[in-house]
Amino acid sequence: MASTSNVLTTALNVLTLFLGVLLITGGVWTSVHPGGATLCQKTFAKPYLFTGIFLVVLAVLGIVGAFFRINLMLYIYSAVLFIMIVGLLAFAIFALVVTNKRIGKAVSNRGFKEYRFRDYSKWLQKHVVNEKNWDNIRSCLIDSRVCVAIARAKKSDDFYRTNLSPLESGCCKPPGNCKYLFVNATYWVPPRSGPGSDDPDCKTWSQQKELCYDCGSCKVGVLKNMRYLWRKFAMLNFSILVFVIVIYSISCCAIRNNNEIPQPCHI
Repeated sequence: MASTSNVLTTALNVLTLFLGVLLITGGVWTSVHPGGATLCQKTFAKPYLFTGIFLVVLAVLGIVGAFFRINLMLYIYSAVLFIMIVGLLAFAIFALVVTNKRIGKAVSNRGFKEYRFRDYSKWLQKHVVNEKNWDNIRSCLIDSRVCVAIARAKKSDDFYRTNLSPLESGCCKPPGNCKYLFVNATYWVPPRSGPGSDDPDCKTWSQQKELCYDCGSCKVGVLKNMRYLWRKFAMLNFSILVFVIVIYSISCCAIRNNNEIPQPCHI
């Protein structure tokens, strides 16, 4: 009769197999469906696909090893889980280190903050908002229509009281030091004397359609958003880490029970 650890390992891996199949299906559909997905969504197709394949292979190892009591499979399965535990722990520490920077500075008499590259780690600047990645990120920002909400503000007083997100502040308006004049939320004009700063973003700003999606301030807004998401994911990562450790312990018990040790491991 199968031990409790074998049954639990099999059941957990059936769920993992189901999740892997869903990810593979979503990745394939996003990659091949004509016109059914945006460029931003297609960017995530390969990660979904590879993650799904990894989970399916891992689940098959766990199911075959536990259900048919094949220890070689369980040894490989446990080794992969151990590598995952080390990787998850390393990522959690890394995420906390690279996001451990100060936040932006409030703009006087405004309901929002503006951000600068110096607020973020060099690693994030170099690997997240580099030229290679920016086209995809920019596409995602446009697809998500990040600037639509602020377009409702018709008067300057209403706009300046708006609590803008980092993305809205950085991507949807010219930087405050440019001293551009408000016409509406997505239309600003320089003063007659010219921009109030030699900041390159003042020249990069484009009315209505392009806005400030190519501005450095927009890239900094992405970094601010990335910092927040990574911190949240670090907490989620800890929960996943605990879960994987539990599964790893159960798989070790299944191996011991398969070897018919006189004093079996009980879960």
